[in-house]
Amino acid sequence: MEISNQPKLSFYGVDIVNVLFEAKAPRGKQIDVEVECEPTILLNKKKKDAFSIVMDIVVSNESYFSLSLRAIGRFKLSEDITEDIKEKFLTANAPAIMFPYIRSFISTFTANLGDVVGVLTIPPQFFNGNIPIITPDD
Repeated sequence: MEISNQPKLSFYGVDIVNVLFEAKAPRGKQIDVEVECEPTILLNKKKKDAFSIVMDIVVSNESYFSLSLRAIGRFKLSEDITEDIKEKFLTANAPAIMFPYIRSFISTFTANLGDVVGVLTIPPQFFNGNIPIITPDD
């Protein structure tokens, strides 16, 4: 049985580059929230082993608040990005690695708002691989 080497995926962190919070009314005791998560993968033309994920998140309850943020995760692979790697690592594994950092940020951010919304712990997200991949022309 032949065992092939898997490419190594390195994660260099998440930068929260934009946050917008709007409180509409004091919250009720327990509120349901909607979570929208839209990741996009940005490939680097010059460095064929590096990529970023831009993840736009909106957490809201129409009656109480809206929180939107943009986060950028930076990654590198031990080899050039092939179609097989795009399918396995970029569209499923990398967003799943990045998302807990965003969940933690949202919990900490809302904890520091006092009683406006209370601490929000959003549920884990599962990424099925249907993520747009863009190669900017720079």
